[in-house]
Amino acid sequence: MKMLEKISNVLDTVCGVLIVFFIGAMVIITSAQIVCRTWFTSLTWSDEVTRYLLIWSTFLGASCVYKHSGNIAITFIQEAFPPRVTKALRICVQLICFVLFAVLCWYGTEYAMKLKKTATSLPVKMKYIFAVVPVSMGICMIHALVLLLKEWKGKEGKD
Repeated sequence: MKMLEKISNVLDTVCGVLIVFFIGAMVIITSAQIVCRTWFTSLTWSDEVTRYLLIWSTFLGASCVYKHSGNIAITFIQEAFPPRVTKALRICVQLICFVLFAVLCWYGTEYAMKLKKTATSLPVKMKYIFAVVPVSMGICMIHALVLLLKEWKGKEGKD
């Protein structure tokens, strides 16, 4: 449990750093595109790079939000039941999320591996762009497992 939680925390930190880097790169590239379009020749690759950075930021950000229970939740239903039922509901929610992440990881991997095309203006295979789905869902699976074990042991599922 401790090792799994440590892995989850490290992955969350790495994702956070990558998100900040990707968003910073998006700002710099978009600013350079505005300058180049106004006074020079526009950059042909900037739109595509910022789009892919946004996709990666979004999926990695989803894993961070999930780990910190920052997503929207309807808690009044859980709170209407006795504590034992509430605990069981929370465990069921984490199990369902884990299964969903596993399915998305599986099909995301299959889809990414089938892609043979390259990006329009970049020499990058599209499978590397779409690889964010199985990567982020794998990270979410680890987070879900940690949250599930915390609920199971009776610890609060939130940080």
